[in-house]
Amino acid sequence: MGNKIKHKIVNFAVTRHYLCLSIALILFLMSLPFLSDIKLDFSAKAWFRANDQNIKTLEYFEKTFGNDEVVNLIIETDEDFFNPKSIKLLNDLTEQMWKVPEVIRVQSLVNFYWSRAEEDEIITEEFLDFERLGDTEYLKIAKERALSHKVIPNYFISKDGKSASIFGFIAHNPDKAPDYELITKSVEQMLEKYETIGKVKFHLLGQPPLSHRFQAVSFSDLETMAPLLMLLVVLYLIYCFRTFVGVAIPTIIIILSLVTNCALIGLLGLSINSLTFVLPSVLIAISIADSVHLLATFYDEFSKTGDKLHSCYYSLSKNFWAVILTSLSTMIGFFSLTVSEIKPVAELGLLAGIGTFQAMLFSYLTVIPLLKIFNNEKTHENLNAKMLPEQKVRSYLRFIRKYRKLVISLSIALTILFSWLAVNNTIDSNPYKYFVSNDPISISNQYVLNAYGGVGGPEIIVDSGIKDGIKDPLFLKKVDEFQTWLESQDDVNKVISVINIIKEMNQSLNQGLSEHYLIPDKRDIIAQELFLYTMSLPVGEDLNNRMDLEQRRMRMTVLWSKQSSKRSLEGVEAYELKAKELGLNISTTGKPVLFHRMNSYVVYTFFSSIAMALVLITLILILVFKDIKLGLLSIIPNIVPVIFGAGALTILNKPIDIGCAIVASVTLGIAVDDTIHFLSHFNTLRKKGMNTFESMVTVFTSTGLALLVTTLILVSCFGLFMFANLMPNINFGILCALVLTIALACDLIVLPAIVFSINTKEYSES
Repeated sequence: MGNKIKHKIVNFAVTRHYLCLSIALILFLMSLPFLSDIKLDFSAKAWFRANDQNIKTLEYFEKTFGNDEVVNLIIETDEDFFNPKSIKLLNDLTEQMWKVPEVIRVQSLVNFYWSRAEEDEIITEEFLDFERLGDTEYLKIAKERALSHKVIPNYFISKDGKSASIFGFIAHNPDKAPDYELITKSVEQMLEKYETIGKVKFHLLGQPPLSHRFQAVSFSDLETMAPLLMLLVVLYLIYCFRTFVGVAIPTIIIILSLVTNCALIGLLGLSINSLTFVLPSVLIAISIADSVHLLATFYDEFSKTGDKLHSCYYSLSKNFWAVILTSLSTMIGFFSLTVSEIKPVAELGLLAGIGTFQAMLFSYLTVIPLLKIFNNEKTHENLNAKMLPEQKVRSYLRFIRKYRKLVISLSIALTILFSWLAVNNTIDSNPYKYFVSNDPISISNQYVLNAYGGVGGPEIIVDSGIKDGIKDPLFLKKVDEFQTWLESQDDVNKVISVINIIKEMNQSLNQGLSEHYLIPDKRDIIAQELFLYTMSLPVGEDLNNRMDLEQRRMRMTVLWSKQSSKRSLEGVEAYELKAKELGLNISTTGKPVLFHRMNSYVVYTFFSSIAMALVLITLILILVFKDIKLGLLSIIPNIVPVIFGAGALTILNKPIDIGCAIVASVTLGIAVDDTIHFLSHFNTLRKKGMNTFESMVTVFTSTGLALLVTTLILVSCFGLFMFANLMPNINFGILCALVLTIALACDLIVLPAIVFSINTKEYSES
């Protein structure tokens, strides 16, 4: 039954070649309209599914207090910032920040409202008097007040008093992510006319610049990597096949697969994110794998017979089941990623899995038909014989057979060692370390860490449990104790909440005496202080971003220097434990915390995807080969490289991040392809009566070149990521290239040793 189906499908491609090419062209043209539906999404929410509890908590926070995303502009000088020129610059830029698209609130030192007592009067006003910004003596006094204030230092002004910050708060739109590119470019355009000012530097941080930089660097990497990758592929193909047709056919398949797969993004309503940018390189690598095997077999047979029609039929017939199996195993590897709770990872798995099928389909529809139509050469050099001479292959295999026990023993020992190294690695990520050290984001981030002690951190919702609970002195004193504890932590720079306002108002109501900088004991006094402060604020500067309308919940913003996922999550856990100890009901959220909480999903993605891929691929191979021993054998040389890759990360002192986590499933699905081609051909020869050694020699001399070429192309495809600018892409590329190289070594060294060990009774050579 299987052979009849195979014969019909093979015969259709060979005899109905024009129809096959027409089908391929129609599929390609049908996909083009969907390219216009592709959208970009580089927001933090893009990494989570809509029903994720972390997203629900964040959305509740945004609905209550507004967006936590801020564009943070830092003005750095090499002198005391409290001089007329610098303060005027700060004032001008604060005013212009209001004009930036999607900015709903702007805060800096010049419009910060503070309370003070003046005789019997309580005054709440802007910290700096606009009329006196040119008065040097006034600014000296303002500096003293600023550096002794409870909130201003390390928030609006740096610790050394040489730089100032402006915060542009982004409007909350529940139906649409902010346009990070528009926001960032608007600020950059705003700064252009100030670039000529001497001794002043500008730094841009916050979610909009960070997300925009991810987008810009991702596109830059793609624009650099894709042409280089195509050039490498073409050079390999020229070297291997030495014909225009041999180069053109894989190139056509790459174009067809890439375009139709990109159209899927629009068709399925998905979005492009920073992880999507690895997809083109993955698809280029996969798209040529099947075509190279078909072309290599065709030219090998054509060099022997000179019969084009026979060679076309032979090539497709010989590789038919191997191509289907390799495509299926690769698809399983990718589809296993769809179980991930990290949305871009799941989408990448879906697109790459379908892309693998598209590549197989286009290979079937175009390779043999194009060879039949355009390849008119009578003969072609037998590259297998030239690259892998039979005599040298025999000598090599005798060596492997002789030292098979040593090869297997060393493999086991190294696997145990690298397994130990792998389990001793940590799962961690730092979004600011995703960029190279000389990137503007990296430079700005390092400056802010040094000058301010960090500005990004978690948002904490503190729930009093009842309406107007914020006015309860007992509740506020617990919150004050919690805030004081937070500010005592080594990595915490500042905590911003209404606690600061209430305590400052209370001090002002008591002649400005420092001992009254505390929470009052009476509820009505707290209510009065909040009312007085609110009444003094201009329109749009109320406390709705710090308290909900019921005055039941309040917002605490923690500014810290923690940036790695591991340390951040440890910090959040400690905060939640302390709050529980004090009897406070809190929820921790915010974009930075949202990103770091992907750590647990990275672990789940790694283990669930690789387990699913292993089980499914093994079952399929056992069913196809109808041999449990052979099916299990095919997995051994492919799970070992994954272990080696994970262990190598520990040696290189690189933690496991999202890019590394998906490598296991990606490489397992791809690496097993060579093993399938190897064992499929070996199994066929054994069934024909050939002994183990001769079968192995034939496999090496007829299939070896295609295995080497496809692996070389795959390693080059992923290895090019070493020249990328995003560290997850770099780590992904290095790890994939390493794992696939080790996988080929296992196929050429360990796999023959295992086969020879299993078939110890068949050592005769023909």
